[in-house]
Amino acid sequence: MFMMKYSLSKLSFILLLFFVTFNSLAAQLFEIRAIELNDKLYQLEIADTNRRKTQGLMYRKTLDQSAGMLFVYNQPGDYRIWMKNTLIPLTVIWLDEQARIIDKKILQPCRSSNCPVSAASKPSKFIIELHPDEFDRYKQGDQLPQILLWNRKSR
Repeated sequence: MFMMKYSLSKLSFILLLFFVTFNSLAAQLFEIRAIELNDKLYQLEIADTNRRKTQGLMYRKTLDQSAGMLFVYNQPGDYRIWMKNTLIPLTVIWLDEQARIIDKKILQPCRSSNCPVSAASKPSKFIIELHPDEFDRYKQGDQLPQILLWNRKSR
């Protein structure tokens, strides 16, 4: 009995350590850029590779109101967001190649294997994920030219 309790406690500790380490490593996978949008400074993690785009904000338990993620694509396309394993709701904003907002939605977390997929009404080149409280700060048609200043080659 004592051995079983000890093993369970040890296993719980190892699992806890894994999740804490995973969350901090997830944040380290991304370059972070300070980008001002609509007179507010955000610390945006840059998702510019397939690996980073696939990881996104999965498994994050919180998101600061001045933090988020910027997905950067090489050309406009039908880019979709899947909230599988995303633990927090997100404001998702799709932008065209001129960094003009073409669509925005608040998406809810999904922990099942059958999560809905969300897309914009037109081809996008950038996607921004922010805290859900940031939804009303942005309107369809707004232009966010600071997004265009991000340049992969400036790393």
